[in-house]
Amino acid sequence: MALNRLGIKVITLVLLTLLIVGCAGGRGTGVQPTAAPSAPTAAPSAPTAAPVQPTNAPAAPTAAQPAGEPIKIGLVSPFSGPLGILGQWMQASAQTEVDRINAEGGLLGRPVILISRDDELNPAKTVEIVREFIEREQVSMIIGPSLTAFALATKDLVTQSKTIQFLPTVSGMAALDNAPYTFRTLESIQLQMTEIARYLGASGATKVGMVVLDDATGAEYMALLPDAVKAAGMTYVGHELFRNDDQDLTTQVLKVRELGADALVVGTGNSAQAAKVIIAARQIGWNATLIGVSGLESTLLGQLVGDALDGVVFVNTFRGYQAGVPAAEMPAGYARHVASVLKLNSIPEPDQRDLSQVGMSTSTADAIYIWSEAVKRAGTLDSDAVKAEIERTNIPADESPSGGDLTISADNHEAYREGSLFFYQWRKLANGQFRYTTINR
Repeated sequence: MALNRLGIKVITLVLLTLLIVGCAGGRGTGVQPTAAPSAPTAAPSAPTAAPVQPTNAPAAPTAAQPAGEPIKIGLVSPFSGPLGILGQWMQASAQTEVDRINAEGGLLGRPVILISRDDELNPAKTVEIVREFIEREQVSMIIGPSLTAFALATKDLVTQSKTIQFLPTVSGMAALDNAPYTFRTLESIQLQMTEIARYLGASGATKVGMVVLDDATGAEYMALLPDAVKAAGMTYVGHELFRNDDQDLTTQVLKVRELGADALVVGTGNSAQAAKVIIAARQIGWNATLIGVSGLESTLLGQLVGDALDGVVFVNTFRGYQAGVPAAEMPAGYARHVASVLKLNSIPEPDQRDLSQVGMSTSTADAIYIWSEAVKRAGTLDSDAVKAEIERTNIPADESPSGGDLTISADNHEAYREGSLFFYQWRKLANGQFRYTTINR
């Protein structure tokens, strides 16, 4: 799509209102909440442009009422500030799974409760909260923190206390290093780069370049993508960096094109930043394959870049609800979870929510599902016994809340493996709106 300079200035103003700091682990968001989480007065309804809400969720079974001392789960995430929407969706997801467990008789016959804390994007506060969870609340499992840097800051506390921890929104590779009680229910950066390279190689690309945000996550992209491209039988021609405050990325995109690239990786998990890469590429008339990660998922992209979005590809976990998969064809566990979450009064910004946030919900739900099933098999809350059962996780896609095959072993604490992700491509609908569709796995 050709854009003149005036158009770029107008779009820049829109981007400035949406730009937020992406997660250090590569999972960014494209919207900013206006306040800390609060419960709306009425349950939200799905936006008119969204797919039909799943309806094949199973009815809650009748079970004995759980009794005794509650089993505690601690959730630490930002609930306020520029990433507040992250914590709000994570809490909605976690509460849905806790409610399900209690409706089925609890865990080991005891009720499960969720304790949520806002770390306000302050690493010192994150450490304080994790310490409180471990020492005062004596939680049996911790979900979060939500950023790689914050996870690293709390790693020693979690490891030394032998507290089971799940990271559903962190993709940075260092988070799981020397962390024997920590598990991840999100695709790692290594897996993202491997799958992107595999897709490009299969689609006929020969030379791959990248325009990438100059931050810690971008550094991991730069470290991992070249080898992944080479392993897929292609040539990595190089990359160009941009900063958070860069508004026009035409120069960076031109330089990558001049290196001979026929595919361009968008190296950011933030939708506003990703939009600037798309605009620059299409403005110069470059029809290379544009591919990336969660920064290309936001439903706001259609508003930001218009027709330039058509054909853009991203890799992610199952996104059936947003991609318009018929409810009857969705995995049962996924349909149940999404239907339950969307009925909650606590869903943030019910009239304007970015439906890409549903993905955060499912990865959080996976964490509780994996942990609770391991506790049932272990018959105890002893962390070593539960850890051993988590390391025997093999949950099929039809059962998991995310709709993905989840496999964890003693030597690999990643729930997602090669071949377990999906590729999505944006298409313009007859009504002028945009929706992405599944193209392959």
